[in-house]
Amino acid sequence: MGIFIVAIFLLLIGYLSIGIAKISGGKANEIKKSLENNKENLLETEGTLELIKVEGGWRFRSFDVRIEFKNQNEKIFSYDKTYTSTESRASFLLKCENKGEVAVTVIYNKKNPSEYYIKELEELEVSENSKIGLTIIGGLFILVGLCTIYVGIK
Repeated sequence: MGIFIVAIFLLLIGYLSIGIAKISGGKANEIKKSLENNKENLLETEGTLELIKVEGGWRFRSFDVRIEFKNQNEKIFSYDKTYTSTESRASFLLKCENKGEVAVTVIYNKKNPSEYYIKELEELEVSENSKIGLTIIGGLFILVGLCTIYVGIK
């Protein structure tokens, strides 16, 4: 009976990993679509990123940041946003800790500056890699769960 409980947990972990991979894939598609559909409205500028707070443990962290940049009319925009280690390069954000404001490259939509993308965080690449990695890990958990059920039945 205990082996079947373990198998169910393995199957659930696999299913959850694949679900998270689907969310990462959706985020990657959203970024791609935004970058492709607004090519004529996208501008690149220098801005600053300030790490306000880091929360979480060793595996999963949450980073509260403040992003500031000037648009083509020299108007300053400032946004507070929370990034997680699964949707951006956590190593870059960790390097920003205790350094105050750090220079970053911001790509933004000139019609709607709240739509922006920070090159150094590599959100698109991280989301695509997470999609692939989590799908493989989820598939392996499901495979191990099915093998556990098979062994339990025999």
